[in-house]
Amino acid sequence: MKIDIIQLEFVDLTLRQMCVWLEEQTGFEFTDTSLYRIGDPGVHGQLPVRGIDIRMRNKAVGEAIEKLINDNWSYDPQRWKLRCAILHGEGSNMHLHLQSHKNTILIQ
Repeated sequence: MKIDIIQLEFVDLTLRQMCVWLEEQTGFEFTDTSLYRIGDPGVHGQLPVRGIDIRMRNKAVGEAIEKLINDNWSYDPQRWKLRCAILHGEGSNMHLHLQSHKNTILIQ
């Protein structure tokens, strides 16, 4: 990312660590398309912010990155069906939604 996300203290520390880890693992610099949304009832609207969207233009690449994150991070070990990364949208709206929970952990 063009910003040093680890310094953004209004973003959940685990989410910041996940973003740094992702860039270190892939060697890519990602573009954040959504972070804090005032009034949003979900992870983008709470403080600390627990959701970030990153631009994704290629579905196959997005699916590979989604798998990489979900294979290595557990959103909440007690609710194993919930995931840290979700690819959605189409065309120029395609993005990878990353999210964290107070129980999110790096599992590998």
